[in-house]
Amino acid sequence: MFNPTRLKVQLKLAINRLKMLQAKKTSLNQQNRKEIGNLLERGKEESARIRVEHIIRDDLFIEAMENLELYCDLLLARFGLLETYKTCEESIAEAVNTIIWAAPRVGEAKELGLVRDQLASKFGKEFMMQALENEDERVNPRIAMKLQVNAPDPFLVERYLEEIARAYDIRWRSDRLEHEDDEEEEEYPIEGEDDDDDIGGGQAELLPPLQNNDDTRFDLPEIPTSSPLKKPATSTVDDPNDFDALARRLDALKRK
Repeated sequence: MFNPTRLKVQLKLAINRLKMLQAKKTSLNQQNRKEIGNLLERGKEESARIRVEHIIRDDLFIEAMENLELYCDLLLARFGLLETYKTCEESIAEAVNTIIWAAPRVGEAKELGLVRDQLASKFGKEFMMQALENEDERVNPRIAMKLQVNAPDPFLVERYLEEIARAYDIRWRSDRLEHEDDEEEEEYPIEGEDDDDDIGGGQAELLPPLQNNDDTRFDLPEIPTSSPLKKPATSTVDDPNDFDALARRLDALKRK
């Protein structure tokens, strides 16, 4: 039976649980990154590639939990709609459907499952089954993509390894990715090579640092908004390699 008071309590508990899980996984990921850096430094690239897949999945999982936390906040802010209307009001439909769909896939947050049960009691078993199957396509496509259990794209694996190497000042570049010649010369100069343009025979002229222009950034699409209040104008969920939602975490990694 639907209990508004219990639902409100479980929403608050779910938010706290999701925050704890995010902090825990983020801390573990930092430790794992350092271990992967050590593997790269010792030349164990294949082991590093396997280990980095776990980090990529955890990063996707963390981003999904951030969005689910926002949805729980949204339902609390619009709790009157849950109590007043017998059917699911349009402004909270995506949040309700996404929470119901995601709850079985986020087993570490049991409170989210209790929220799902209360929503099912409110809107009926048929509504819950439709949400679980995503028949009406009301589930947020970004969260659906992030909670899929698929092997990470090889390109993303190599990019992650390069970012980890940069973060820990390890001289390593992937031999599976193409790099611009000028970028390789500036970042990885050959030791002992003389500058042909140094006519005076004195100290070689230092190369200028890389400029932080848009041309030197990764070729990544726009980062999806994590706000549950807005839906993307066009859906990119059709592309199974839509891994670039991790751009924010890649940028954060470079700054550490």
